[in-house]
Amino acid sequence: MNSSKIWQITRRLLYQNRWIYLFLMLWPFGLAAILLVPAAKPDMDDVLSILHQECLYGLGLVAFTGSALLGNEQRSRRIATVLSRAVSRRQYFFALAGAAWLPLALYVVSFVVSGVALFVETDRPLPVLFALALAQLVLGMWTAAAALFFATWLPMMLASTASLALLGLVGFAGYVWPGFAAARLLFVLTQGDLGEAGRMLRHPSGFVLIVVGAVILFGAGTAVFERRDLALKSD
Repeated sequence: MNSSKIWQITRRLLYQNRWIYLFLMLWPFGLAAILLVPAAKPDMDDVLSILHQECLYGLGLVAFTGSALLGNEQRSRRIATVLSRAVSRRQYFFALAGAAWLPLALYVVSFVVSGVALFVETDRPLPVLFALALAQLVLGMWTAAAALFFATWLPMMLASTASLALLGLVGFAGYVWPGFAAARLLFVLTQGDLGEAGRMLRHPSGFVLIVVGAVILFGAGTAVFERRDLALKSD
């Protein structure tokens, strides 16, 4: 697989939405400032609420980005131009996945930097913050693969809804079956306490299962994408 071709496509896709991604990278700093400016030592419940919101925003970003990319490429007819330049559909699909996930990686950097300021002021252990960041990145891989899989055979809005619904089902499963590590990962990320978040690092089976699920979804999406008729949309 030619990584340079994949990166060129991914970079172009990222550049098209650069201002949106820049705004989203600044969002965690704005939320942290809301807590730190009025009080030097913010309440831990408020900090945890902010962190959970940021985690949800990050996964929502991946779901909507991943679902929209393929449709936007078809409408602009760029997909036909790119695929005519000795780029395989598998390479193109990989580039779409990268363009859906990399904004989350940048967002998580902001999440960690702003989170460090909050954790230092509240005397909380930083490994817990890193556990939440890692969970976002891993679940983001799964969400990107799910969004692209649905986008290969559903309209954009239905694809994003389906990927978020699937994510919601995983979170609900984590609530109903606390022993199911992969599902519990999402529940802890969006609702759990910091103690449980810290324990995620000591039991990485949830991370592994989510990555395996992402690989399966990506493989299924690639298989559909390689066989579908890429009808170009006029609007």
